[in-house]
Amino acid sequence: MRDRDTIDSELRRIASARRSIRERGGQPSYGQADALLDERLGHRAEAAESGPVKASEHGVVARPRRRKGSLLRFGPLAVPPLSLLAVAAVLVVMFAAHHPDPAAQPTVVPPSTARPSPAAPKAPVPPVDIVDVAFVAALTHDGVPVPSQEYVTTHGHAVCDFLARQANLAEAVRFVQGSTIWDADQSANFTAGAVVSYCPQYETAAASPGEIQPGFQDALSDLQAVQGDLQRIQGDLQGIRDGLPAIPGRQ
Repeated sequence: MRDRDTIDSELRRIASARRSIRERGGQPSYGQADALLDERLGHRAEAAESGPVKASEHGVVARPRRRKGSLLRFGPLAVPPLSLLAVAAVLVVMFAAHHPDPAAQPTVVPPSTARPSPAAPKAPVPPVDIVDVAFVAALTHDGVPVPSQEYVTTHGHAVCDFLARQANLAEAVRFVQGSTIWDADQSANFTAGAVVSYCPQYETAAASPGEIQPGFQDALSDLQAVQGDLQRIQGDLQGIRDGLPAIPGRQ
């Protein structure tokens, strides 16, 4: 291996030749210079005290140190952003825990200030009139058609209204026959039953003997008997009702 001075002299010569080639417009070759540089670098351990060798040594070795130094210099700068991101993430989680999504919460309906409308009172059930029931039962027993209980009671009271204006049983029978679905015999039975049930004061209404039909007299007698039975039944029911214990809240 050549000594250091010889290599340096050869490098200076090659550098001068490369300058002259470059000035003439040529392209100098770097192969010989690279070989000499490699050979020259082989003397770093022997020439540790020389200035040029120290410079090249620092040029080669200082590069990784500089890169390590740059990492150490930029490392603390990178740490604060990461810690800030972690703190921000914790704050976001805490905020989400204390402030849940409004869409996930059930909708609270505010109480209505309007007063509830009072419930409609139930229509009272009309009490069953035992007189009406007995009157309908007597008509059914005698074969008189009964469209409805209301139909019977309405025309029964109409008979009493007629007798109040004209106290004549025969005319009352004709009135019933002309205003109802019943024939003459059925109208006579119905009139007799209406008188006994709703207006017994007209049982002795004036009528000529020829105008009162035998069927009417029979019906009147039967209904009078029914009336007696009804009165007895009403007395029994009253006794039963008086014997029942009182219901709280009702008189």
